[in-house]
Amino acid sequence: MNTLGIIFSDMQDWNLNELASHRSVAAIPFGGRYRLVDFTLSNMVNSNISKMCIITKTNYRSLMEHVGTGKDWDMSRKKGGILIFPPYATEENNGLFKGRLDALKRVLGYILESKEKYVVLSDCDMIYNIDYKNVINYHKEQNADITAVYTKINIDKSNSVHKILYNFSPDGRAEDVLVYPVTSGENNVGLNTWVLNKDFLVNLIYDAIARNLKDFNYDVLSKKVKSIKIYGYEYKGYYAHIDSLKSYYDHSMELLCMNKLNSIFYAQTGPIYTKTKDSAPTKYGENAKVTSSLIASGCEIEGTVENSIIFRGVKIGKGTVIKNSIIMQKTIIGDYAKLDSIVTDTYTHIKSERVLLGHKNCPFFIKKNSII
Repeated sequence: MNTLGIIFSDMQDWNLNELASHRSVAAIPFGGRYRLVDFTLSNMVNSNISKMCIITKTNYRSLMEHVGTGKDWDMSRKKGGILIFPPYATEENNGLFKGRLDALKRVLGYILESKEKYVVLSDCDMIYNIDYKNVINYHKEQNADITAVYTKINIDKSNSVHKILYNFSPDGRAEDVLVYPVTSGENNVGLNTWVLNKDFLVNLIYDAIARNLKDFNYDVLSKKVKSIKIYGYEYKGYYAHIDSLKSYYDHSMELLCMNKLNSIFYAQTGPIYTKTKDSAPTKYGENAKVTSSLIASGCEIEGTVENSIIFRGVKIGKGTVIKNSIIMQKTIIGDYAKLDSIVTDTYTHIKSERVLLGHKNCPFFIKKNSII
């Protein structure tokens, strides 16, 4: 497809301090064996987008290790493929970028050299499964300057401040764009994904350079909604916004429902790909008991696991009981421990007979490399 994909790895990292303090948002583990970037990458690959770049900001080492050459997404190729841009300063732009426009200024040369006609801009904090070919066809039919992907859902004041809301006329053109408002009720919520003609995007970047504009949401979508043609493409499938530790926990737990699991990982638009690791199957001890859980490969389970998500390489001792928890990669839990509503980051070590109790409305988080 004649389209360039541009992925922003850390555009909304300020509300994910627990999970993104030492990694980019794009590299946050999800669903036992995936990273958040896998969903955006897979959407683009399944839509036949063969050239894309990832713009990073901070803590991008694990993201680079995960994506590598892109071979696990069939993107290791002579023409196109994936290019990762570490943060760098130019003569005109010093320090870390402060918004999408500011980030796009740093890769203007790359955009100018690309021969693709259309560009898909996307963040990594949204989980959904979509065919961008349909969005681009709609973009062309409407002769739009920008086509925003959105979904219609109910929101409340606690999470509306992390969202972009659109008001559309009957013909689908945006009449107003609200950036991080405080509101509630049913709204057209943006999925932080947009389609633009490449030439139009280049003009936006040049204008941003001339006027020292930095923020795509405020300086383009909100301020120019009356002067440019912004249309909305409604997405009606499964959607999850990872904008806090609580939302991460809640949407992870949704994967224990087979209907929701299948709607995201096995949708008609295509599967979700991730980095392949040749680990051994999980080993279950003689007295192990696992119910209503998602277990990745390479684990050793001697105890009881209920309604939980266990990542690769986790070791759970005998007599240990884990409920309603998310245990990330390479965590070691000793014998006769008890965990309920806990999220452990990677390489955590919980010693024997420890009791850690959170609540489903307030899960307790244990940071990476902790010893409890």
